Amino acid sequence: MSTPIVSPRPPDAREAADAFGLGRVLGEPAVAARGEMGRIWRLETASGRWALKEVFRPVPDAADLARADASFQMAALAAGVPMPRPVIARDGRVLIEVGSADHRRAIRVYSWVDLRGRDAVVPIGEVAAILGRLHGMAIADDRPIDPWFRDPVPANVWPGLVARAVAADVPWAASLERLVPDLLAAWEVARDQADGGHAGATSDRATITCHLDYNPENVLLDMAGRPVVVDWENSGAEPAELELASAVAEFVADPADTASFLRAYEAAGGTARIRHRASFAMVLTVQAALVRTYAQRALDPSFSDEDRARSAYWVEDIAAHVFTLERIDRWLEAAGV
Repeated sequence: MSTPIVSPRPPDAREAADAFGLGRVLGEPAVAARGEMGRIWRLETASGRWALKEVFRPVPDAADLARADASFQMAALAAGVPMPRPVIARDGRVLIEVGSADHRRAIRVYSWVDLRGRDAVVPIGEVAAILGRLHGMAIADDRPIDPWFRDPVPANVWPGLVARAVAADVPWAASLERLVPDLLAAWEVARDQADGGHAGATSDRATITCHLDYNPENVLLDMAGRPVVVDWENSGAEPAELELASAVAEFVADPADTASFLRAYEAAGGTARIRHRASFAMVLTVQAALVRTYAQRALDPSFSDEDRARSAYWVEDIAAHVFTLERIDRWLEAAGV
């Protein structure tokens, strides 16, 4: 199953280039990638190539959040984390709107990096070392943890959502139904984490600024075979332990590789430790939140055909790779916990 390719109308490249000081535009931007939060346009100007990131559905405080995550990215760059360089507009803004009144687009700009296809796999030792370097920065962050990463999806959501999918006779209804028992079991762990009910739970641990979207979709290889970390806009406060456990779940397909992943993380300066099932609370919470969001969107006719098809694809993809408590217990055992 694949997601559709569309050719939407691009943002105003000349206005963007002027605002960010990119030089004379040499051609119209071309779509390079599409994610859930935005679309990447490749722009060539007299000064080089640039990535225009069109931000979908900006939140009310998006400008402040963009400044905060850009500051974090600059610190990560200085610490040697490989990534595109964020570009600041001439007036100091990070996120700006361009275009006519009927075609306004919120955009931000990054240096361009030529990437290999997403089937090119970054060695997990390098993945772990980059995360260790990032956590080694230990930037204290006293902002509230975003509910997306903290609040479990209530158990009573799933029966109605499954019933809607079955009634609509969508091809992914069976995948959703198969997911529910694992999501419910994981919900108990995530709920205990949110309530602080687990013995030794991480809710009282210090939070630092984390990437919060550290997964194989966002840790890629450039054309020279070097790793590149992208999509920093979700960065925010979280105990490093929870992001470390999430990275293990996302990258360590064979539990036998868990110990070497953790050693590479520690050798690069990472200080977090995986201690129990509750360490995986964030990845379990996000997994359930994604399933709910994608299923609701795929059933909602108010969304575009592209959005609905993408959402249906991701329900099936998560069902094929679901993080179960059994898998978590194998990672813990391999970690010596």
